[in-house]
Amino acid sequence: MKKSIKAVCIAVIIAVQTVFCITAHAADNVDSADIVRELFALNMDERDVDDFYDGLKLGSADWTAICRARLYGAENSSEFVESALNSAEELMNSDGFVTPTELQRTAIVLAALGECPRELINAAAYCNTDLDRQGLNAWIWALTAANCSALKPDNNTVYTRLQLAEGIISRQLPDGGFALRGSSADSDITAAAITALAPLRDDENVLSALYKAVSALSELQRDNGGFLSLSSETSESTAQAVIAFTAVGIDDKRLDNAVSALLKFRCEDGGFAHEIGGKNNKMATVQALQAFTALSLAERGELLFDKPRNTAQNKPDTSDNHESVSDDTPEQYSETKTTVTGFHIKLIISAVLGVIGTAVLITAIAKRGKQAAAAGIILLILSAATWLLNIRTPEEYYAETPENGITVRVGADCTSTLERLADINESINPLSVIPEDGIILPLDEISLPEGATAFDALIEAARDRKLRVDYTGSSYGVYVRGIGFVYEYGFGSESGWTYRVNGSVPQMSAGSYELSDGDTVEFVYTCELGYSE
Repeated sequence: MKKSIKAVCIAVIIAVQTVFCITAHAADNVDSADIVRELFALNMDERDVDDFYDGLKLGSADWTAICRARLYGAENSSEFVESALNSAEELMNSDGFVTPTELQRTAIVLAALGECPRELINAAAYCNTDLDRQGLNAWIWALTAANCSALKPDNNTVYTRLQLAEGIISRQLPDGGFALRGSSADSDITAAAITALAPLRDDENVLSALYKAVSALSELQRDNGGFLSLSSETSESTAQAVIAFTAVGIDDKRLDNAVSALLKFRCEDGGFAHEIGGKNNKMATVQALQAFTALSLAERGELLFDKPRNTAQNKPDTSDNHESVSDDTPEQYSETKTTVTGFHIKLIISAVLGVIGTAVLITAIAKRGKQAAAAGIILLILSAATWLLNIRTPEEYYAETPENGITVRVGADCTSTLERLADINESINPLSVIPEDGIILPLDEISLPEGATAFDALIEAARDRKLRVDYTGSSYGVYVRGIGFVYEYGFGSESGWTYRVNGSVPQMSAGSYELSDGDTVEFVYTCELGYSE
């Protein structure tokens, strides 16, 4: 009887563990590379060609050509490139108004093939003064085109990439999303804006805008993982969300659910429908191709809309440049970067416990050792229970948005020290740690759970910036000793950190002051504690 109970327990444990392993990451079971190959084959069958670029003309399959070039390079594309360059020349020399997005699409195609001329990227993005005539869409695709080109703006251009990003951010809605019109976020436009802004995340304002936009897009996701467009769930909207999630490195249930939702639009012939149950739709199919191409590229550490690789254009540009944001691909997208998530950590822990537990149990059964058998069962239970834990990497932790929380602004500065640098005690605060403008933590919005304190706000903002905070705790509360390696007593016996909330200095520890939605928290270094800022 006891043996039967043990056998049942083991079977249940193994079954539970198996279920967790199967369902924990649904997107891992989707072979995006196979889907992409099938969609390329479908496209070639429809055109009745043996080579992808045979007879391809600009305007007939631009987005498909971009996906092909990003994944497999530009081999056998010379005729298509020549045709695209001729079309670009005609567009740039047109006497009439040319919509910016037409120029931008052409630039993105040629950039993917490593053949985007400087004149074209200038006309499409850096020097296009007609962006406002077409609206937000033109700004988004101007930045996307600039991101795809390996050419930096020169000193005679109208815009830099950062200025294009600022043009997009200036149109961000209060809820963090974007829309072509109205005051409600649109999933397609929000996703496109995220995709365009993502490569410039090193800039503080862009990073803040991205945080809000990703939160808004996540709020727009339906329970089944899909997204709406004009009150209808469409494959195009879901595909755009998949592209946006990969652009910012999201690899959690939001991406899994979106991929699962997108697959429900697939038709029997392999294409994708506009709505579930519909017929093969060319626009829906090509946007699904982009989404699965983005997934395939993400596995290689690349983006869908990115600089061309292994081309002459991708060599460093040594010309003078007035753009302040690095043009280098972010480290998390480098070819040698392997993304480790909480899922992988749980998988490793569960596997180790499972293997040890199984070995112990088998040995115990063979030797009839009751205590060892119990230990083996406990290890297997722990192996299964690992999947119930909320294990996250630092990147996943920083990316989380608290539910039912508050939004506050928080910053830290030591501008008071700039006029007292001659008095600095470099044994405490080396001159090199004092920022040139005195701003250690730019005043910016962050999300916190209800009940968070001023100290919680500082710690959360510092974590986002990977900034060091030194503090001590006592019966009187939390005391901040240093922020960003700027410490107390570095400018005399009365120098140190204090804080204000909405301009007033609270008469309590920062760890005791509970914040309200919309509060502004400023940590200020003073050289004469209590008398100056």
